[in-house]
Amino acid sequence: MKSIKNKLTLATCTLLSQQSGEALAIENAWEIDSSLLYYSEADDRVSVTKFVAAVGGDVSDRDRVNIQAVLDTMSGSTPSGAVKASGSSDTTTGASGGGGTSVTDPNASALSKFDDTRLANSLTWTHTHDNNWVIDYNAAVSIENDYRSYSGAVTVNKETAKKDYRFTFGIAGTYDQIYRVGAGNTPVPLTQIADNQYAGEGEKTTTDLIFGLTHVINRRTIAQVNLAYSLSQGYLTDPYKVFSVVDVTTDIPIDDSSYYEKRPGDRNRASITFGLNHQLYPSNNIIHGSYRYYTDDWDVDSHTLDFNYRFNLVNTNYLEPRIRLYQQSKASFYQNQFYVDNTAGLDPVTLFPEYISADYRLDDMQSITTGLHYGREVGKDGNIRARVEYMSQTFEHSEFDTNKAIIVQIAYSKRF
Repeated sequence: MKSIKNKLTLATCTLLSQQSGEALAIENAWEIDSSLLYYSEADDRVSVTKFVAAVGGDVSDRDRVNIQAVLDTMSGSTPSGAVKASGSSDTTTGASGGGGTSVTDPNASALSKFDDTRLANSLTWTHTHDNNWVIDYNAAVSIENDYRSYSGAVTVNKETAKKDYRFTFGIAGTYDQIYRVGAGNTPVPLTQIADNQYAGEGEKTTTDLIFGLTHVINRRTIAQVNLAYSLSQGYLTDPYKVFSVVDVTTDIPIDDSSYYEKRPGDRNRASITFGLNHQLYPSNNIIHGSYRYYTDDWDVDSHTLDFNYRFNLVNTNYLEPRIRLYQQSKASFYQNQFYVDNTAGLDPVTLFPEYISADYRLDDMQSITTGLHYGREVGKDGNIRARVEYMSQTFEHSEFDTNKAIIVQIAYSKRF
């Protein structure tokens, strides 16, 4: 499940720019942070267990280091792109090496089983220069059963003399290797599953840029804007996703009708994000709101609204309700199925467009996430956090038009 991957991308640059100042404010401090997250979709779809451990601290009066390790285990079933068809004779290899399909279940050809494990490690070195310059250097590696990713990033932060403005520039590069479990290869796009045509490993490079501005409006209000650009080139197709060829008259999949998808070999992405944090008086409760607009040359446009309200309770406890709204348009080459006139006797391959994908993640989508966060100080310099969230997604054209999931996380950190 590449959508769950924690690769070093533009979001990482943004996160680093937001965290570095806070970390350096703890003079000569070391801190450990750990969390356990469980994500589970309804109907025995995807489930993820994720453990994160990090340690960071000052190694000099100008340098700070942070080391993080992530272990994910993922399993379940995910839509393959094929349409539901009782008695389908197609058998697809499960994502990340899971089992194939069964002809006794009408959903079998449309759902692909998978089982995957990911181990990722990252190192961030933060150096403070004179005149309010702070530079973060980051390197990361991520290994899965069918995916390898190597990343590096540099993020520069410059504060004005009064520290009321901070300017951020970040650049990140990622090199990925993609292959199917066991076989070590990728299928030839737009070929029939039964033909067993395969190529070598897929390779992909991504370059990310970020420009950010943070402004301290007053002692209780901070505003931020980030501009982001990303360019990916290489193998951007999902080696496990397929699409079905369906008879235009009967609306029934043709026998042996599943073909591997094909996506463009490059993708340009851009986004702008606005954020505002305000502390109320005299309650000291905190309001956080953000809006992001995203667009790319695959014609995927999205809008994201995120709102949190933190209630500060007694004894450093807090409760923080959250709501997130997300809406996206479908990719230009997305099709839930490809229709042909089966009576014409034409080879469907000759009719295929240059690019086609039935991946539900590229469909028109709306998503609502609601949740509640809780946190409190524990003992001397300890902190515990917990959150529970519920996500509901709807898709306009996908074979599976809804997806629901629950997210539970507990985290603990301690300063020394």
